[in-house]
Amino acid sequence: MKKIVVVASLAYSLVNFRGSLLRKLVAEGYEVVACAPDQDQAIIDRLAEWNIRFIKIRMDRTGKNPLYDVATLTALIAVFRRERPDAVLAYTQKPIIYSGIASRLFRDMDFYAMISGLGHAFSDGETGGGGALRRLVSILFREALRDARCVFVFNSDDVGELRSRHILSHQPVLQVPGSGVDIVHFPHEPVTQAPFRFVMIARLMRDKGLEEFVAAARRVSSRWPAATFQIIGPLDPNPTGITRAEIARWEQEGLVDYLGETRDVRPFLKNSTVFVLPTYYREGLPRSILEAMATGRAVITTDMPGCRDAVVDGVTGMLVPPRDADALAQAMLRFQDDPDLAHRMGEAARIRAENVYNVDRVNDMLVQAIETHGRGKSRGSGWRHALDQVVAGTALIAALPVMLAVGAAVRTSLGSPVFFEQQRAGRDGKPFTLRKFRTMREAYDRTGQPLPDADRLTPTGRFLRRTRLDEMPQLLAIVRGDMALVGPRPLLPATVQSLGEAGQIRGEVRPGLTGWAQINGNTLLSDSDKVALDRWYIANRSLKLDLTIIWRTLGTLLFGERVRNDMIERAYAGATNRSG
Repeated sequence: MKKIVVVASLAYSLVNFRGSLLRKLVAEGYEVVACAPDQDQAIIDRLAEWNIRFIKIRMDRTGKNPLYDVATLTALIAVFRRERPDAVLAYTQKPIIYSGIASRLFRDMDFYAMISGLGHAFSDGETGGGGALRRLVSILFREALRDARCVFVFNSDDVGELRSRHILSHQPVLQVPGSGVDIVHFPHEPVTQAPFRFVMIARLMRDKGLEEFVAAARRVSSRWPAATFQIIGPLDPNPTGITRAEIARWEQEGLVDYLGETRDVRPFLKNSTVFVLPTYYREGLPRSILEAMATGRAVITTDMPGCRDAVVDGVTGMLVPPRDADALAQAMLRFQDDPDLAHRMGEAARIRAENVYNVDRVNDMLVQAIETHGRGKSRGSGWRHALDQVVAGTALIAALPVMLAVGAAVRTSLGSPVFFEQQRAGRDGKPFTLRKFRTMREAYDRTGQPLPDADRLTPTGRFLRRTRLDEMPQLLAIVRGDMALVGPRPLLPATVQSLGEAGQIRGEVRPGLTGWAQINGNTLLSDSDKVALDRWYIANRSLKLDLTIIWRTLGTLLFGERVRNDMIERAYAGATNRSG
């Protein structure tokens, strides 16, 4: 049975936001361990009913004290060392950062991050995190996600932000429709027309748009006295939190009714007419919007990341500019002008919730991605990688005089630079910089295009390629962990991507300094022959086969390349003799 540890920043979210996913993982045969910093006995009991163990970890969810964060990291390392899970799934900022960093200490553990929103640090304006905080969080995210097997995001804006800040580069990314919504738990309810209620359900944070909601309520009430405005949600210690005193002042002014905190929003959605979320927080894809849509409620929200993904403007609701109370009020007043609008939009919202955001569909996507990208303990190639590094490091030291001589020869015949550098695809498609000694001069035709390789290859370069001395700098790539002694040829990332499934299979192992295709014809082979040989090697990989390849590589260096048709036919036949 595979084991997965799920790390959250709030125990309640394990049931309220991830409950369906956790049950799905259990149904798929996983042993699930859930971690959070607060010990809520009702949540622990519910998880136990689902056969899920709970572990309390130290974490200050909103604090900035680095000592507390070190304690969180230490606690997670201890949990991972004790539980030895096959995989870790973390969501929200601190769990992702410290679980991701901790997981890098365990070679056979797969790490998955669910970015449900970038939050306060990436918000703009006065309530945003500021440049220094944003840079710090970016650095921490970058380190945490460096070896992630897959990163789940809720909207395309977050993908762009993460890539622009170089937090994401080579990692597989899957955009999913948020957390999804249980359309059975949230049934379609008839729209309440009288009294007409605008309902906002959110944590009481300034950047959730609380002040804009109240300001809009003030404007609308002057023209539509029969409309009512309700706020439901908990106080929040976040730096942008609204105080209970502020809420009390709004209530005394007669603008809104604050109904407190709840763990079941369904009665409030049932009694609402329109759901409102004027947020300018960096949401992922607000669950509250999906719950309102499933209930059959029109949604007014802001044209912000995540929110605009969920709502079809003019069909299932309305999008308004963030921080614009006037625009929000005008959107509310459209329902006064068209009494049937709430019903029409609510019907369309329910259909969209069923077709796009059904939680079963979302969970299928997540579990399939975990299975597809999972490495698991079965791959267990850590000892082989360590052996490669030791051998390559020793060879690098021994070959240093030869490399200095080759570098001098290249510098004399071709000038600077001495090395040829190019991005290649490594294990799991992760790009790395491949370095070889230069073998070709720069020469172009009349149109500015490079001349054919044969016309640019120098006598020195021809000798280096024939003896493979040009590849000696790749020993450093092996020491760094980008390559192996034996494996498929390192190809361009675009070439690997164009191979489709075959490219994914090649990515299961590190590219090699030598390999099965290299000793069975190498440059004399067609591209399809090389791919077939690479796939055969991966299916039949063993220490004995690797030693055979290394031995035959010496023969290739002495006697030249020779096409071995029997091995090519065997590769196409798909033989899987793992004895090598």
